[in-house]
Amino acid sequence: MFKFMRDYVKPYSKYIVVIFIVVVLQVYFQINIMKTTKSIIDKGIYTNNIDFIYHAGMMMILFTVLCGLSMLASSYLSSYVSASVTCDVREGLFSKIISFSPFDFNKFGGSSLMTRATADTTRIQIFMINFLRNAILVPVVVIALIIATAQINLELCGILVVAFAVTMTFMVLKSRQSLPLFASVQTKLDRLNLFFKEKIQGVRLIRAFNKQEYEINKFNTLNDDFNRSSLDASLKLYYLTPLALIVMNLAVLLIYFIGSIQLKSRMISISDLILFFQYVAYFISCLGIVPFIVTTLPKTIVATDRIEDVLYYDESIVNSYDGEIVRETYDEDAPLIEYKNVIFGYTGAKDVIADISFKVNEGSTTAFIGSTGSGKSTIMYLLNRLYDSTFGEILYKGVNIKNMDISDLRDRISYTSQKTMVLNDTVYANLAMGNENLSYEDAKRICDLTKFSEVFPSLPDGLDSVMAQGGMNVSGGQKQRLSLGRTLAKDAEIYVFDDCFSALDSKTEFEVRSNIKEYLKGKTVFMIAQKISTIMDADNIIVLDKGHIVDQGTHDYLLNNCKLYQEIYATQSYLKEDE
Repeated sequence: MFKFMRDYVKPYSKYIVVIFIVVVLQVYFQINIMKTTKSIIDKGIYTNNIDFIYHAGMMMILFTVLCGLSMLASSYLSSYVSASVTCDVREGLFSKIISFSPFDFNKFGGSSLMTRATADTTRIQIFMINFLRNAILVPVVVIALIIATAQINLELCGILVVAFAVTMTFMVLKSRQSLPLFASVQTKLDRLNLFFKEKIQGVRLIRAFNKQEYEINKFNTLNDDFNRSSLDASLKLYYLTPLALIVMNLAVLLIYFIGSIQLKSRMISISDLILFFQYVAYFISCLGIVPFIVTTLPKTIVATDRIEDVLYYDESIVNSYDGEIVRETYDEDAPLIEYKNVIFGYTGAKDVIADISFKVNEGSTTAFIGSTGSGKSTIMYLLNRLYDSTFGEILYKGVNIKNMDISDLRDRISYTSQKTMVLNDTVYANLAMGNENLSYEDAKRICDLTKFSEVFPSLPDGLDSVMAQGGMNVSGGQKQRLSLGRTLAKDAEIYVFDDCFSALDSKTEFEVRSNIKEYLKGKTVFMIAQKISTIMDADNIIVLDKGHIVDQGTHDYLLNNCKLYQEIYATQSYLKEDE
């Protein structure tokens, strides 16, 4: 929590100091209003001095106005600080999450990250606004009133202090006991959000298999478990408010009783007793804030810890660029890309790829083919530094990519994922994601190349048409064509197409591939595919099996020398077609 306070709360410390000063003034004005009441009784009513009563009344009005203004200033500043801190935290979370590698992202999970960025940050905002408005007020009031009541009567003041100490001790103990319970509640909330998200995304699949009742029962079980945990955690704290009021009201009764005895004995005056009762009423009204702060504090601590876990997480992919490597250090005679004995395995799994070695010259097309899970996409993930290799090196013009600036490396690569992603934005914005300077003319040309322009008659505003979330207003093949267009729109050295023609029919695929080949003439291209027809024109085809390179070469070479390639070729009926 210290790091969070240092990085996100400390920048607003000057505003917090101002809030504290304003709160002190508020208490000062409030106490003076009550002291003026005593003066009216002693110097106005007893002496029948109407002028003094009038003058004192005007002072009370002035103090009331000043007190109201100080409350307004405190409310405004506390709202500003809490909203600003929350805004900064969300921006920090978003920036951090965007920089995560797939491994880092999966470690937390999408549902947990969403909960931390929304519910947890909102909880911090609610706590901060109440803390700055009210919690700062409590210690100021307690200290001021203890001093003020002690000046009137030490015995009655002692009763007030003991009651307050007992109440606070009990609250602090119960608050500490509830911390692990609220941590468990937030973990179960993450699980509930993940379940809800999955079922919403898979609602059509659930209906197709007629599993609505099963999923409803499963959700109800998780929801009931979350509800029970929330109740168990909350019940540890929610009786603190009535308990505090009971203790303080018993103290008030005792003060009334002893005060009346002292009044009869003339140990205290009626005006002092009335003023003391006013102090007690103000004390109790402020004390009513404490249970709310105490009940929200454990939730806020848990939320802050969860947010800190993300904000200060040590990422697995580190940008080790030290500023010393510049363009002149690249070896222009070296291959553009070279894999040297690369080994990699995902966490909790055996090596996915092992002893991967090959060279790629500038302007050539390199293709990968193999069975599902053979490591084709993983090899490209390593080139883009979405993951880092366990052993071996990947070189760009002779320089290890781990020593390059990640942003510079990725700027050189335009990547089409096998999982099509369409943003809830205009067609143009989707295309221009990697090229902010993309003109409308170039965007239209790219749509023609990828055949996405065939979709325009069904879209109301052409390039300015807004795509639905996940691209639900177009077909799977049309989404894939838009994704291909996004890759082509970026001016890069290296273009990667990761099995991104699978949703296209044979005729459209041939036309789009032909257009792409012509458009990217002279560029370095990586192709990942399941179909030989997609990659047979590549300069070098790498055949993978269980994470190892079986063979590599041209289509004709592999057809004559690689048994696995021959088997793939045969299963795709090319031999029969040639006969």
